[in-house]
Amino acid sequence: MKFSWRNLVAVLLLSAVCGCAEQPARSAPGFHRDETGQIIQFDELDSSDSETTAASGESPFDDLVEPVESEPAGDGNSEFVPDPPQFVVPSPAVTSPANEAASAAASDRIVSGGGLQFEPDRLPREGLQRATKIFRSGTARERHGYSPERVYFATNREPDHAIASAKDPDLFFGGDRGRLVYGTCEVSIPYKREPGSIPEPSILRLEFSQDPAKHVVLMEIEMLPNADFWKQLRAAVDASPDRQLMLFVHGYCATFRDAASRTAQVAYDINYQGPSMFFSWPAGAESESFEEKANYLKDLRRAEESDEDLITVLAGISRYSGATRIHLVAHSMGNFVLTEALKTIDDRRPAGTPQVPLFDQVALAAPDINAREFVERTGERILPFSRRFTVYASTQDKALRLSKAVNGFEPLGFLNDYTRTGAKKRLFDLVDVSQLTTRWFDSGH
Repeated sequence: MKFSWRNLVAVLLLSAVCGCAEQPARSAPGFHRDETGQIIQFDELDSSDSETTAASGESPFDDLVEPVESEPAGDGNSEFVPDPPQFVVPSPAVTSPANEAASAAASDRIVSGGGLQFEPDRLPREGLQRATKIFRSGTARERHGYSPERVYFATNREPDHAIASAKDPDLFFGGDRGRLVYGTCEVSIPYKREPGSIPEPSILRLEFSQDPAKHVVLMEIEMLPNADFWKQLRAAVDASPDRQLMLFVHGYCATFRDAASRTAQVAYDINYQGPSMFFSWPAGAESESFEEKANYLKDLRRAEESDEDLITVLAGISRYSGATRIHLVAHSMGNFVLTEALKTIDDRRPAGTPQVPLFDQVALAAPDINAREFVERTGERILPFSRRFTVYASTQDKALRLSKAVNGFEPLGFLNDYTRTGAKKRLFDLVDVSQLTTRWFDSGH
């Protein structure tokens, strides 16, 4: 599986989607420590502290504040996101909240889903009131032998309530659905590592603990209030050469750590020039048994429950990130979450309102969705959302072969006649990656 990801994602998928450039200087914020130099396991910062860790310079969101929970909901000026959300189309002309508010008033820049009009410099009421950090114990201040990659996240996973999970980033988020929260992660990417790989401790190499200089390790999670999150993300987008953003939606049987590690690894290996972000829905947890983690039908139910949260995330990105190029990458069952979200947005668009491209490119990697349904119905509906769709499919995908047996339909990513028909109809560009599966134990997924 690592071999497939190395070739599929690092070489074909995201290199084509995002482009490559010279390696920039990389840096990451230091760990928060007390006066004795010890790492603080739970670091609660007020929003002014967390803002200082954002990019330097004047923040384009100085007027954004996180409202207190006791504040009344209000009337037509409510800061709640209307349901369904409105999507602001990314535009190079958007450079400040003032410009955003003025541009949002123009009907040709909003795809309205109904409800009250709402200015882009207002944030939803829900969210944390204070930032919270979860550190890996025993982490040294010095970062030797690895690059500390900072990635952004949105997740609707419920935190695991076990005592051990409260101090371990790997265990912190569980496999149940909870409220939507935002934040950042730090992931170690060892310098001595095969591109595309995510090395972990191996008993065969007498490795019994994670070493950030040898393994891809989730070092830190910081959950942020909504306003602080969008400020930091906007600052990172503003600092990128092309004002671009990549969002990754993982698939079946993937923990929060898996999603964070894969996002950081891909962004690092292709030298992505912009902030990378992932949406993690509850598809398994480190604390679950193998049988629970690999329960396909359970994950499918969780995927069905997660499309509304993904819609909220996409709405937030289009309003607050300032990105002029938004790339979406979905893998396996993550394609189901994504396509269901886009169909829901399409359903809520008022009749006669044209859909304009919200995204620069959408890459569907090994999509575990009904090929016939997509080619005959779904594809035409979601085609206007992006300037380009690309499907990566294989005849050697063992995981999708199993999906075919369970669901009784041909998956779009399991290369078949429907997939080829969709490419001929110009619904998407098709990349056949069957030849990349060469090892006996390689799932091809």
